[in-house]
Amino acid sequence: MSIFEYDQEKHIRREREEAWEEGRASGLQEGRASGLKEGRASGLKEGQASGLKLAETIFRLFREGKTIEEISADCDLPEEQIRELLGQKE
Repeated sequence: MSIFEYDQEKHIRREREEAWEEGRASGLQEGRASGLKEGRASGLKEGQASGLKLAETIFRLFREGKTIEEISADCDLPEEQIRELLGQKE
């Protein structure tokens, strides 16, 4: 008999642990990638909705007769951005 004895149970346990670690690492990587895509898509959708709502507010205030300066103060945006959105030059 050899000075090294083969322990089948220990070998199987080690194989399982290694496979589990590989699977876990792979799952974490896939989860992060998937979560990042979903997070970006969700953020983009929210940003577009928020921007559309802000633009609607700006147009409504302008139709109501508010000046660009007043709209700028109400919406906390630079006057240049308000003018650009409304298609006006200084």
